[in-house]
Amino acid sequence: MPNTRNIALIGLTGLAGEALLNLLDEHEFDFEQIHLVDTEEQAGGRHMVKGHSQRVEVLERFDFSQVAVVLFADAWLASDWADRVVAAGCVVVDACGAFRHRRDVPLVVAEVNPQALADMGSRRIVSCPDAQVVQTLIALQPLVAEAGLQSLTIATYQSMSTLGNDEVEALALQTGRLLNGQPAEKGAFDKQAAFNLIPRVGELDEAGNSQLEQHLAEDVRRILGMPQLPVSVTCVLVPTFFGTAQVMQCRTDQPLAKARALTLLRRAPGIKLLDKPAAGGYPTPVSDATGSDHVWVGRVRQDDLDPAGIGMWVVSDNLRKGVALNGLAVAQLLIKDYL
Repeated sequence: MPNTRNIALIGLTGLAGEALLNLLDEHEFDFEQIHLVDTEEQAGGRHMVKGHSQRVEVLERFDFSQVAVVLFADAWLASDWADRVVAAGCVVVDACGAFRHRRDVPLVVAEVNPQALADMGSRRIVSCPDAQVVQTLIALQPLVAEAGLQSLTIATYQSMSTLGNDEVEALALQTGRLLNGQPAEKGAFDKQAAFNLIPRVGELDEAGNSQLEQHLAEDVRRILGMPQLPVSVTCVLVPTFFGTAQVMQCRTDQPLAKARALTLLRRAPGIKLLDKPAAGGYPTPVSDATGSDHVWVGRVRQDDLDPAGIGMWVVSDNLRKGVALNGLAVAQLLIKDYL
């Protein structure tokens, strides 16, 4: 039997992998040994982990009997290797969404529904939702626990890193060309993204909803255990590289005064409240959320015509908080309570 505090991280070359490595170097987690693993083409390099230079091992030759938990940061590798890793006796944490919509795989936000880990059963795979879902639910949780929830409306303002490195590079290229008086090349986008807003991300269904919008609504319902909850989502890409923001309007079962909502948010773990009437008294993705381990909330308002309506502005570091920190926190919960 492997030491139940040994883990392996697989697929470190993307943006999510970089965020994982940064967190490991900055935080103390309850892991004994951490193995960095990637495909033969990507292995061999070295990264700093807890102050020590560590070599990236070859996935195809890695001995999984050394570890108890394997965290995947690359969806393609997770799809291809997860069952083999489970067969070797490990538990898989899917931090990249490969199994996010499998009903036999628990979907977990560490700070919201850790009890769902008990449902992993013989499948021995747990998945983490998209960063937008993590941000939404952490901000909602204290209000829902106090006053319930009748409906939810969300507009997201997502940086290019929420889609991937290709989109980040395409935005940088467009921005550079425009600032140098050259026409923008669309690259990874249907329209110019630099200095613009894109209100459609991906193909639409018959009702006009994109897959991102559908998945955000479905995952919020699933994690809250409210399959009939009315959730309306509009996802918008904005010309920033990192971070993400949301305007959230929720209607609670019981009226919730603004002062009480502020108290609940201020006391909630994982949340930073910045809600002041003075100039700059609100959080932004760049100034506050980037590099932060918290979800930031501001501009909290009660609906003038509906005492059960509460509006909020919510921002976070999508890669650090929404992907890397949640994935590592889920791995730590598994080690602490389930292995």
